[in-house]
Amino acid sequence: MEKILILFVLTVTLFADKGVVVKEDVCGTGNAIIETTDGWYIAAEHYSGVYLYEGDIVVGKMKTYGFQQIMRISDGSEGRFYIEDYESNIGDAYEELCD
Repeated sequence: MEKILILFVLTVTLFADKGVVVKEDVCGTGNAIIETTDGWYIAAEHYSGVYLYEGDIVVGKMKTYGFQQIMRISDGSEGRFYIEDYESNIGDAYEELCD
């Protein structure tokens, strides 16, 4: 089972965006701001599944709009998030989740 999880994580990592959660529970609703490895700030609205915490390394299709699955690398847990927007400035991402 562990080998399957590792293979799945490696496969997802190859075809997805990768980032680190820089703000958790934005506006008290489980939302997160994720900084991708190429410098974008993702405004991710939590709908179901895993909650993300500051410092979590995550992968998923994040530089897009709409519902996406985001997976926490450390344990393979997934959550369904609505990508509100992706911004070059963390303040703009914060505004997307709190307006």
